Amino acid sequence: MADVDPAPEPMSPADEGPARFGSLLRSHRHSLGTTQRLLAARSTVSVRAIRDLENGRVCKPRRDTVRLIAAGLGLSGQARADFERAARSATGTPAPGTHRERPV
Repeated sequence: MADVDPAPEPMSPADEGPARFGSLLRSHRHSLGTTQRLLAARSTVSVRAIRDLENGRVCKPRRDTVRLIAAGLGLSGQARADFERAARSATGTPAPGTHRERPV
């Protein structure tokens, strides 16, 4: 039987940023026991977009992308609200050699 990751801890303002959101996304995905490819299929978001988010390469993810991923992860209630709030506060400097995605 595989170990299940504990639920992600609530974020403090000091933890906010693209890398923190990516870590939260990765934690939820691991808790679900799925790969980036399977999450992409469930959410209709590209594998590349999920990988870029997990690696902190996107400073401001699109709201629709975050909602699709949250649905693909099966998040609801407070977990979904926390996930969407973390995405909104994921502003900062992207990893070197990457881009900033503009919100719609």
